[in-house]
Amino acid sequence: MKLQAIVKILKPKKVSLKANPEILGIAENSKQVKPGELFVCVSGAKQDGRTFAKEAVKKGAAALIVEGKAIPELSVPQLVVKDSREALAKAAHFYYGFPSRQVKVIGVTGTKGKTTTTYLIRSILEQSGLKTGLIGTIAYEIGDKKVEAGNTTPSALTLVKLLREMTEAGCSWAVMEVSSHALEMKRVLGVEFTGAVFTNLGRDHLDYHKTFANYFKAKSRLFTEFKTIKARVVNADDPRGKKLLTRLKSKGVGYGVKQKCAYQASDVELKPGHLRFNVKGHAFELPMTGLFNIYNSLAALSVLKELGFSWAALQKGLALAPPVPGRFEQVKGGQPFTILVDYAHTSDALEQALIACRQLMEGQGQRLLSVFGCGGDRDKTKRPLMGEISSRLADLTIITSDNPRSEKPRMILDDILRGIPAQSIQNGHRRVWVEEDRGKAIRLALSMAKAGDVVLIAGKGHETYQIIGENKQHFDDREEALKALKEMSK
Repeated sequence: MKLQAIVKILKPKKVSLKANPEILGIAENSKQVKPGELFVCVSGAKQDGRTFAKEAVKKGAAALIVEGKAIPELSVPQLVVKDSREALAKAAHFYYGFPSRQVKVIGVTGTKGKTTTTYLIRSILEQSGLKTGLIGTIAYEIGDKKVEAGNTTPSALTLVKLLREMTEAGCSWAVMEVSSHALEMKRVLGVEFTGAVFTNLGRDHLDYHKTFANYFKAKSRLFTEFKTIKARVVNADDPRGKKLLTRLKSKGVGYGVKQKCAYQASDVELKPGHLRFNVKGHAFELPMTGLFNIYNSLAALSVLKELGFSWAALQKGLALAPPVPGRFEQVKGGQPFTILVDYAHTSDALEQALIACRQLMEGQGQRLLSVFGCGGDRDKTKRPLMGEISSRLADLTIITSDNPRSEKPRMILDDILRGIPAQSIQNGHRRVWVEEDRGKAIRLALSMAKAGDVVLIAGKGHETYQIIGENKQHFDDREEALKALKEMSK
């Protein structure tokens, strides 16, 4: 493809050199530039892509997209644009042939439940004989191929390449998690979504969005700015979901348990490892646990029903849904108590996970033990909230490190402790322990667990690493729990 074809699409403010080289690809990372590619100098929060322009040219970049003004003393054409992120998205969709016109894309946004909902949607699609790609927090999947996920929603360029690869692999559908960051940073700009799902809105990412109103506004963009969407389904029981439905009017459809809506669940049954409910006279059963998975199931079935799938297809797809890694995942090592690993890393998610554990234990008199921490360099306001929630809902709590990143773990722990009543950490009434080392914290919890108890290890879920300072080291809650059980058995 010639550069001038891209120029016609982008309509840049200026082109520094009147040349028309052949463009052999698009790159946004100077270290990965190949000869003949168009390098986009993306303006980021920490680094400006302009500083890597010379390196890209040395590696053979045929042209550049730059924001604001041209970079002096470079011998390749520069397309000067107002917004480099927007230009990257538009150029990528054009260069790679608008893949979202060939694969039907369903986007799922919200604070909690995105991952599980995407897995449930994919299960229904695949049980219907439709090859489906998946893009989300755990991994990017194209048929049998799995790629480690860098972000919940990848950059616009990576996203377009994934969608192109899905079309070439024969996928007719793609399901993806759409983060608020992705909507704000224009990573999904140009994607021609077929369906959209809103799960809920809780306290998260306020370090980035600053206010809850801004966070909600970012999430809402999926439903208001993408005109190709044929089905918009929203959690009617969530306060912000209710507000979004009012704004969407006839373009939005609600699902829920409490509020009267288009897809309202009735006759709900919650049992360990098993869910059952009815929707419009149709019975659904799933091999999952917790009320929140009723909502995730409703989200999945409602968007696909709105897109024309039969009740039978929805029932089969949910009944055969596979377990989701790190989402209320059970660890079994022959122990006489239950261990659950969950990704709950916000105050709302931790509360719902603990409530779900209580539902599992209902009427049986066991104890609930909670192990959790909070990530560094993230929203600090949720830390005392999570401390208060765990000390209130769990019988015993062990506070530990999550991914401290550049923060001192002890300072994070102190923030959490501010939300915990003093008597909960005093010897006479002690219900809360502090163990900075996460591996030791898991061992402490399991050593305290008795037959019939439930231990929830929250915060990291599927993650197989821990970030301490600038080091990313291997760490898996599930592996640590199994190691501890083996040690205890000896």
